[in-house]
Amino acid sequence: MDNIENPNVKEDQFYDYPDKPVPKDKRRSQLNIAVVTTGMAVAMSTLYTGASLAQMLTYKDAVLSIIIGCVILGIVATLTGGIGADKGVSFSMLARYPFGRQGSNIVGLVFAVSMLGWFSYQCGYFGETIHLLQPNAAWASPKVATFWGGILMMSTAIVGFKGMTLLSILASPLLLIMCVYSGIEAINQFGYSAVVQAAPANPASLGVGITIVIGGWITGAILQPDISRYAKSKKSNGVGVAIAMIVFALANWGGLVIAKATLASTIMDGLIVLGLGTIALLIVILGQWTSNDNNLYSAALGIINVKPGSNKHKITAICGVIFTLIAIAGIQGYFVNFLQVLGTFLPPFGGVLIADYYILKQGDKYRFDEDAKYEKVKPLAFVSVIIGGLFAYLLGFGSTAINSIIITMVVYVILSRVEKKRNISSN
Repeated sequence: MDNIENPNVKEDQFYDYPDKPVPKDKRRSQLNIAVVTTGMAVAMSTLYTGASLAQMLTYKDAVLSIIIGCVILGIVATLTGGIGADKGVSFSMLARYPFGRQGSNIVGLVFAVSMLGWFSYQCGYFGETIHLLQPNAAWASPKVATFWGGILMMSTAIVGFKGMTLLSILASPLLLIMCVYSGIEAINQFGYSAVVQAAPANPASLGVGITIVIGGWITGAILQPDISRYAKSKKSNGVGVAIAMIVFALANWGGLVIAKATLASTIMDGLIVLGLGTIALLIVILGQWTSNDNNLYSAALGIINVKPGSNKHKITAICGVIFTLIAIAGIQGYFVNFLQVLGTFLPPFGGVLIADYYILKQGDKYRFDEDAKYEKVKPLAFVSVIIGGLFAYLLGFGSTAINSIIITMVVYVILSRVEKKRNISSN
């Protein structure tokens, strides 16, 4: 694999190839990919997802939702991540082929806006949760906790892949142990029968549960190339994703069992009922830290795709400070609806990449050396994304994220083949 040499970029010990392929000798182990992917997938919101399932579904359907949802997420992350492992570049760079070079700038900026928005939202949420756990501590006031939480989360993102790896190696096993322990403790204190028998008056369908689980990490699954570009092979990425999805499933299960057993309105209340306040505090800090630094990291990669050669550390730091201040000001909540709209239209971008690489078999054209040539903008890809997102939104059933991916893939393949036939005929 050829690499682009950029004389303007100084490679230090924390340089992590933001705008060129990761060399083969710099790739990491399956375990490394697994722990970083786990760190991205498992956050405080994962426990809340499990709690949401508890309030809406029977225990059996909730467990099935977790299993099926994780399998689907694993498939998506394996496919997108496999491309990243093949080519050694981020999702934003991969987008240069199906969307065009200038088109990939749009894709990168759209994902950057979304990831930075969620970084800010999660920082504010972190501060509020810490305050609930320690209401009388000055260091835990919402604004103060949001500030030092934002600093924590941006610190590892600034360092880059090495920083996120070190944090995830330490945090991921602890998160797994704490989530499983909390679930088991809930069963020990309240009994397994209480967990199984607790059911809402009008349970939702299995499909709704699957949608909730998929929604918890679908954007991360699409952005798996940002991590898998460090994988030694597609197999390494696949194994890493599988391990991450097992931990993700167990974390969802922990939230489900805690909510079913304690009947508490929130996970935090449930953990306190179980006498696990310290564990709750650690889960909040580690869970949000390992997940939210990935949001900032992916946003920086998207921005650098627009202007290759930029200093990733500076971009990450500047964005981290700005969006932490937005969280402290409390205005991040005003654009949650906007972020949710993006959540409907982001998955289709991954659908285009998957279809282009695997179905249309354009992978051999994906080159990122200094001789690589790209089209400026490829309208068919954007048309497919819009159609896929709109139709999935209007369907109103099943998983909007998965529906949008599938519809986008079908539309993109059809339009691409029609265009190819038309070009052949005109020649």
